[in-house]
Amino acid sequence: MMLNCLILGEIPNGFQNLERFINDTSFTFLAEHCQSFNDALPILETEAIHLLFAGNPPANQLAHHEEQHDLRILVLSYPDNNPYPFFVCHEEVLFPYLTYEAFYNTVHRLYNIIDMEGQETIPPRTADHFMLRCDNRYEKIIYDDLRYLEVVDNHIILHTKDSQITTTEKLDWIMAQLPLNAFMHVHRWYVVGFRYIDHLAEDHVYIGTARIPLSRNIGQELERRYKKRWQKS
Repeated sequence: MMLNCLILGEIPNGFQNLERFINDTSFTFLAEHCQSFNDALPILETEAIHLLFAGNPPANQLAHHEEQHDLRILVLSYPDNNPYPFFVCHEEVLFPYLTYEAFYNTVHRLYNIIDMEGQETIPPRTADHFMLRCDNRYEKIIYDDLRYLEVVDNHIILHTKDSQITTTEKLDWIMAQLPLNAFMHVHRWYVVGFRYIDHLAEDHVYIGTARIPLSRNIGQELERRYKKRWQKS
């Protein structure tokens, strides 16, 4: 499982490496860095964020607050009957000048708190599709038909079983619509659907004739998830 992360507020002094730590860890993905809760709410409402890193309020709001030097990490869940967009099921405080080893140990421990396939924190989806804006129209994207996504310049191409669909929507938004146990962000420019992987190698996968590169250190996690749920017997 890839843990989707969101940073809220300004990163406090001593945590300048936080974004790099998230990007360098094979099982964490930085979905967005939002300055305000209002900016973050649409992403939180997609029920796709596992870890929320809560930093300082924006600089113009610090006048009436004493500057903070710690960083809170929240584990989010989405109960079926919760009246709010999310529920904080676990919270910890991180301290300044965090080493990568300490960061890794923390998020790895939280990874084990969360159900390995996301079923405890993310309710099962009832729909088999999502609607995607493409210029002045909307396309119905059926999850089971989506083979892989490719970022090309300022567009994203969705490769389905029967066609290619181009959109200018952000990749992070599209990722938030996808079932976490069926798709994985394997490279800066690619997201793959497990059911369509034909060959898996150390630094690339094949989906049909398309050779898709893998980011450094992500191959082992991809192989684990693929074999657990999608490898043909």
